[in-house]
Amino acid sequence: MLFSFPDDDVFLIEKDPLMGPNSGRKSCECVVLMSPYLAFIEAKSSSPKSATPRFDEFVGDIRQKFADSLTLYHNIKDGTCGEEALHRLPMNLRLSEISSDQYVIYLIIHGHREDWLMELSDAVKDALREVIVRWKMKDSNVKVLNDEMAMEKMPQLIVKTVPKAEVEGLRLADGSVDFASVRRWFDAH
Repeated sequence: MLFSFPDDDVFLIEKDPLMGPNSGRKSCECVVLMSPYLAFIEAKSSSPKSATPRFDEFVGDIRQKFADSLTLYHNIKDGTCGEEALHRLPMNLRLSEISSDQYVIYLIIHGHREDWLMELSDAVKDALREVIVRWKMKDSNVKVLNDEMAMEKMPQLIVKTVPKAEVEGLRLADGSVDFASVRRWFDAH
């Protein structure tokens, strides 16, 4: 998936120095001002099927990414992480005064079958229950979508996706995504 945001509205939290390999934290990919909401976005190329040990591990990893991202974003914004970290936040995010009940969590899974999303959505919401309560978020603000649904609901967010028929050709032998191949695909199309 290829996302597009105005530079002043997106914080690439995953790439922030505070997310270094020794930080012990995980993060979602980005935090985006989508007024009147603040979106925490994680995109995945796939997800395991339910009722497998890998599914529980996947959901736990997603929970940690969003929990750590919310905490880190707040610590940066309130100055706890220092002036330098605060100035890494884009201006519109630094100046925004969006309350946590207007936060939206998006887990977007490329090519995921729509009929499998409800079970994954329920599992993610259950895993995030403490996070939702802590940040006074609405349960309905946790959204699990496939790329097609995300493009319909947020056309300003995703500008291009790899067609399902071509996704498998961009995977490595172990099933993970070959990011170099994906970049080449987007460059060619």
